[in-house]
Amino acid sequence: MPSMAVANKLELAPIPPELADLNVLERQLIAKILPFAKIVALPKGQQRAVRGAVVCVPSEVETTVNCLPRPNPEAQLLQVKLKRHIRYKGHQHFYTVNMKNVLAGLATLKETHSEYHEINIDESATFESLHDDREEEDQVQVSHSEAAAQPQQSNASEGEKEDVAPTSAAGEQEQLRPGLALDTCMQPPDMAQEILSYGSGIFSIAPAQGNRPVGIFTIPKLESMAFPVQFQTGQNTLDEIRAIKLSPSIYFNVRLFSADFRFAGDQSYLFFAQFVTETHLANSSMSIQMRKGKTKSKDGRRISNRMLQDKNEVEKLIQNQDVTRFMQPLRGTPAYWNKTLKDLHAMARQLGKPTFFLTFSAAEMRWPEVIEGIKAQQGEGVHFSELDWNAKCDILRSNPVTVMQMFEKRVDALMTSLTMSPAQPIG
Repeated sequence: MPSMAVANKLELAPIPPELADLNVLERQLIAKILPFAKIVALPKGQQRAVRGAVVCVPSEVETTVNCLPRPNPEAQLLQVKLKRHIRYKGHQHFYTVNMKNVLAGLATLKETHSEYHEINIDESATFESLHDDREEEDQVQVSHSEAAAQPQQSNASEGEKEDVAPTSAAGEQEQLRPGLALDTCMQPPDMAQEILSYGSGIFSIAPAQGNRPVGIFTIPKLESMAFPVQFQTGQNTLDEIRAIKLSPSIYFNVRLFSADFRFAGDQSYLFFAQFVTETHLANSSMSIQMRKGKTKSKDGRRISNRMLQDKNEVEKLIQNQDVTRFMQPLRGTPAYWNKTLKDLHAMARQLGKPTFFLTFSAAEMRWPEVIEGIKAQQGEGVHFSELDWNAKCDILRSNPVTVMQMFEKRVDALMTSLTMSPAQPIG
């Protein structure tokens, strides 16, 4: 049986409509683990990048959902802000949450997901518990019990960015702050949403406030609790026991390159997969380097416990390149570039001086087939010439995996069919 076969416990159940209809914030409300990371906007194309590590923090799903009232049996809409801490002025997400969809999604997970059977939701909450916004602003201290959810006055000048959590849901975009880091426009991009939210009761929630981060490889089924929409049954995750063992890199390749686009269109899952893969590579390389450890310093002295307790001695020990050699598999680290430089010198000595250089740029905005191909995968048809800049950026962000695959195929075709062809265009 091939290692990437579906029979190797890689099968996933179809996403039910109760979960597929959830927006970005609604998915965060029902997730038992929130993967936090610092997301930045790249200068061109409005693509997203991650800075630093991805930190997984447990979320109080039951407490958070029970603190949010149910406005009306028909139209259960709330204005909700997602924050890291309830006292922070900045927020990561500001969406209109349909409590009916949230409760329906939780009910579905309670029936199908193995980690949601104990969730108890109080459906009797009403707007009677809603306090005045100005009274909430006058409070200086906020207790931990009130930190789960509380209404506060809308502040149109809130542009302060914080460490944010990667978000999911294909086709979703930041409704109020979609611009880049250099966006200085004083007028909100979505004026209708700003008018609707101004002066109304807005609930600020911090589901992971006060909880300690957990290790990615220490919590069973962490992946299914962080992304319950993709894993609605809680089965066949990374830590599943399989007949043919899969490494994290192979496992995530199967998920991202699958014909099912539930993972490729989720930027949160992309950053999560990247961090898990790099962490596994670092741990594996670290165990190898520890077995190759040296017992003596550069000057020939034997390393002792007293030397490790001296700060100056420790600084002398870590100046050795062997200390950071375990980071060679991680792109961008000093050990990685040191190895790359040595490979370049070896190639120059073996092949001689280079005579031809190639510099590639994806330039996805200039290739109509890239954007049209992504929309074709989604079952829609568009004309490249009829799209504006923002529409093109939204389409490219909806499936960055396909963009990468098409660029890689184009580079391979250039190298094999032109550069290395029998015609020898460069000699």
